[in-house]
Amino acid sequence: MILKMNENVSVLVVDDNQENLKVISNFLREKEYRIALADSGENAIKVLESNKIDLILLDIMMPGMDGFEVCKILKERPDTKDIPVIFLSALSDTDDIVKGFHIGGVDYITKPFNKEELYARVNTHIQLKLAKDYLVQCEEYALKSRSEYMRTLVELGKILSRNK
Repeated sequence: MILKMNENVSVLVVDDNQENLKVISNFLREKEYRIALADSGENAIKVLESNKIDLILLDIMMPGMDGFEVCKILKERPDTKDIPVIFLSALSDTDDIVKGFHIGGVDYITKPFNKEELYARVNTHIQLKLAKDYLVQCEEYALKSRSEYMRTLVELGKILSRNK
């Protein structure tokens, strides 16, 4: 079930390599995603402060704050903890991959990457996030409806007890 069209979905691409930013953003724009770009971990955090982002593609090896540090910070913050992070890195050692998952990444793609594989993984995690968001909305609606139903029953009980 597709819950939202791609053009309503925002992906933040974080990489210190301008060519990588260009290639990834152009490809995802072709797939009709909205794209935000950051060339450092620090800039990624700034972008997230003023934009609604649905998924993050995060390079690990960057000067200053690396991708692992960025992910750790994001997973500690209430406003960003639920944004899926896919690591996109030249690091292919099993220890690095496992570390990425332990820190909170939902997936890990090694560079050089295949564009169609990148799209498939992005699309999968976007659909999972949108489904989760939808379930949260349904739960909130159900709780609100239940609360309203209970208030109605209480009011009805008051009316009935007055008419005895």
